[in-house]
Amino acid sequence: MDKTSRVTELLAITSQLIVCMERELEMLRSLKPTELKQLQMDKVALADAYQAFTMALREPGEDIKAVNQALRDELTEATERFQGSVQDNLRALKAMRDVNERVMRAVVQALEEKRAAVTGYNNRGNITKSRRQVPACPVAVQQRA
Repeated sequence: MDKTSRVTELLAITSQLIVCMERELEMLRSLKPTELKQLQMDKVALADAYQAFTMALREPGEDIKAVNQALRDELTEATERFQGSVQDNLRALKAMRDVNERVMRAVVQALEEKRAAVTGYNNRGNITKSRRQVPACPVAVQQRA
């Protein structure tokens, strides 16, 4: 495969990857995590193809200058758009992770407060308060984004 064909393919993959990441960003914003699984699998496949084609362009052989200047300019523009999409996507994923962590901390804190404050009911049906400190139960939070 010559450099022009590789650049053309890389351009197509880059465009598809940008669209995929923009859809993922929309789903994150609209809070539709169940629909993200398939999209993320598509994104991984496209990212792998993108990496393979960029590495293939670096192989020795035909000089990149042999590729049409308009095509190289188009690839440069697509690469810049792709880098912007990556940054937007990364910010959204970090924000979603931060929100999830805050919610989990709030839930754990609420459970610990409730557990420490209430031990049961007395014979009249009233809530009784604990006189001793209840040990906290361990909680694990998923750290992957």
